[in-house]
Amino acid sequence: MMKFKTSVTAVAIALTLVACGGGGGSDAPVTPPVAVIPPVWTPAPAPVPTVTPSDIQTSVPAFSYAVASEEYVFVTALNKFRSDIGLGLLAQNTLLDTAAAKHLDYVLKNDILNGGTVNMRTNDAATGRSMFHIEQGDKLLFTGIQELDRAKFAGYAGSYVGEELAFAGGKGAQVAFDGLASTVYHRAGLMMQSVNDIGVAVGKDRSQTVVMEMGTTKAQRQAGGFVGLYPAANQTAVGLHVGVETPNPFPELSTANADFPTKTGYPVSVLGKEGATVEVVTFTLTEAGAAGPMDARIVTKDNDPNRYLSSNVAFLIAKSPLKAGTVYTAKFSGRVNNVVVNKEWKFTTRS
Repeated sequence: MMKFKTSVTAVAIALTLVACGGGGGSDAPVTPPVAVIPPVWTPAPAPVPTVTPSDIQTSVPAFSYAVASEEYVFVTALNKFRSDIGLGLLAQNTLLDTAAAKHLDYVLKNDILNGGTVNMRTNDAATGRSMFHIEQGDKLLFTGIQELDRAKFAGYAGSYVGEELAFAGGKGAQVAFDGLASTVYHRAGLMMQSVNDIGVAVGKDRSQTVVMEMGTTKAQRQAGGFVGLYPAANQTAVGLHVGVETPNPFPELSTANADFPTKTGYPVSVLGKEGATVEVVTFTLTEAGAAGPMDARIVTKDNDPNRYLSSNVAFLIAKSPLKAGTVYTAKFSGRVNNVVVNKEWKFTTRS
């Protein structure tokens, strides 16, 4: 809300009236009356909002990955995703590549499904995180407990490192990336704004495990008032439902059966600048030709059952899958850092 300061300008004008005497007598001095013009209330000029300029990477050096490699495919897909939203691109960092490759080796060596002794599908008691992200000092190929520890072991000097794991199942890194982007929590991680470096390793195991490390050596900064949308306006080949992830953002649904493909639609997200607060007034998704919007869940920091989300993002997830080859209209009305935001955009699902 703009606030206007008002100043009062009171203009008083004294009118001198001359009285003419008559009859030869002398005139006594007359005090002239004073007429006062009503005050004029002049609003001060509206303050010009201060907009913080962006400081993001709009281009990065060419990757050293082989063009046909799964690593190249994955990082290219990630940077396209970020560009579509309006986020800064990520530059390859070979030290993070090393950290990712070493953690991949640890996971494949120690996973109980590969003959190791660690059940990667359980949570670490100390941190509450999935064992996929935790290394144990007494296990083979250990390089550090959490991702920042492992990045430092590789020589990375950044102040922050975040990690995501995915599985391509032999179908390639694009499929692994699409799986991450179709989730709630992992997509939120992919949309982190301050990171500027990327490292990745893709395994040759049956699951085609992907380990990705994102780091910060020079923080990127979005412009003030930034609002990012995904799927982006006019995007095509959009997915149909949420991807399964751990932790589960929908406690009422099971990740062990067909709940996700049959009871969720592809997530739609609205993103503000890091540190901002996104408030939802209305958020809807409507199929082309439908009489009204789909029944949907709205997930924000306020109702996130796992308390993973930050205040600067809101998700809408329909309670049924989207239809293939169909145009959908998303509408968002709310506030971002108390500034009113209204967005309406369309996207088309994959055929």
